Amino acid sequence: MNKSLRHCGACVLFALVASQPAFAQHDKTVDEANTSWNAAFNKGDAHGLAVMYDEKAVVSPGNGKTVQGRADIEKLFQSYFDAGAHDHTIDVVHAKRVGNVMYETANWTAVVEKDGKKTPYKGVLLKVMIKGADGKWRTTAHTWNAAQ
Repeated sequence: MNKSLRHCGACVLFALVASQPAFAQHDKTVDEANTSWNAAFNKGDAHGLAVMYDEKAVVSPGNGKTVQGRADIEKLFQSYFDAGAHDHTIDVVHAKRVGNVMYETANWTAVVEKDGKKTPYKGVLLKVMIKGADGKWRTTAHTWNAAQ
């Protein structure tokens, strides 16, 4: 019995170690997507953000409403930039990739600056991305909450 437990434990350990490169690859893909997203946000590039979304993507900005499609997503982000939003960060809590679908849960922060006053915001986001036939990852669903 002891020998069986050790063998089983060794198999589990081997499986965990063998799977680590796959996890690292997924984290890298999510990190790259988040880096691009933050760069566009922090430049105030609403159009650049919108093209990172699927043509029929659905976004819920945590206000009980949704917007759908790139044009409305671009308008949503432009409204944030017009209000003074910048300095966005994303800190991944959990991410997983299954084939051409990837999802993440993350903490986010941003600052809104108006009339010289900086107000920090933070929250949690959930994002689903799909890899298109062109090899690009695009967000198909994105929702977040916000706390000042």
